[in-house]
Amino acid sequence: MAQVEIERTEIVELSQPSMNWGAIIAGWLVAVGVAFLMYVGGLAMGFSAFDPYDAEATAKGIGIGTALWVIVTWIVALLLGGMFASWFDSRDDRNMGVMHGITVWGLSIAASGLLLALGMGGAIGSGASMMGGARLGAHAHGMPHGGQHTGADARVALQAQLMQRVRQAGGAASGSIYAPTTGGMATAPVRLDPRTASVATMALIADQPDTAKALLAANTNLSPADIDSTVQGLSAPAARARSDIKAAADSAAHYMAMAMWVLFASLLLSLIAAAIGGSLGAGHVHRVYHDRRYARGVPSR
Repeated sequence: MAQVEIERTEIVELSQPSMNWGAIIAGWLVAVGVAFLMYVGGLAMGFSAFDPYDAEATAKGIGIGTALWVIVTWIVALLLGGMFASWFDSRDDRNMGVMHGITVWGLSIAASGLLLALGMGGAIGSGASMMGGARLGAHAHGMPHGGQHTGADARVALQAQLMQRVRQAGGAASGSIYAPTTGGMATAPVRLDPRTASVATMALIADQPDTAKALLAANTNLSPADIDSTVQGLSAPAARARSDIKAAADSAAHYMAMAMWVLFASLLLSLIAAAIGGSLGAGHVHRVYHDRRYARGVPSR
C-alpha cells in the first residue's frame, strides 16, 4: 500500500509596524515640559549674572551662555521626549523606538516653527530691550560705553548736521526781512524738507556728492558756492557714518551667521539625541513595566 505525503503550507500574516501617536504626543509633552523648565532655569541664571553697570561684558557673556544653553536644552529635552515616547509605546522594538523619537523631534520642530510664525518670539525682543535699557542706564550714570554707533544712529546724526549746515549757510542767501523787535533787518532761515534731507544724507553716505548737491540746488535757494561748501564740510562726517554703517552691517551679519549655526547645531544634535532616546527607551521597556513580560523578537503589532 503506497504512502502519500501531504505538504501543508501555513500562511503567516505579518503586521506592519505602526506609529503610536498617543505615545508620540505624550513624549512631545514631556519634551516641552523639560525644555520650559530648562529655559526658566537659564533665564534665572542670566538675570542673576546681569550687571547693568557693565552692559557690554554682560551682553557678551549672556550671548555665549544663551547659545550653549539652547543647544543643551534641545538635546536634553528631545532625549527625554524620545525616551518617554518609547516607554509609553511599551514595545520592545528599538527600530520603532528610534522612529518614535524622530517623530517627537519633528513634532517639536513643527510646533516651534508655528509658535515663532505666530509671533511668540517676543522673548528675544524683550531681551534686546533689556540690553538697550542697560546701555541707556550706563549713559545716564556717566559710565563709558565702548560700543560704536549703530547704522541708524550714524545716519540720523549726519542728517541733523546737514540740516544745520543748510540753515547756517542759507541766512544770507534767503533774503533780508525787517525785524520790529530789533529795529533792523533779519534773515529768514532756509529750512530743508526732512524727506529731501534724508535722500541727500543717503547720497552722501553712498559717496555720491553730486547727487546731494543736485538735491540741495533743487530744494533750496543756496548758491552753488554755499552748496559746495556745505557738502564739502560733510565729507568727513559722511565717511565716518559710512564706516559705522558698514561696521554695523558686518556685526549684524556676523551675529546672524552665529545664530544660524547655533540653530543648526541644536537641531542636528537634538535629532540625534531624540533617536538615541527612542532606542534607549525601547530597550528598557522591561525596567519600566517590570510587572509585565515582553518577549524579545516578537513582530510589532
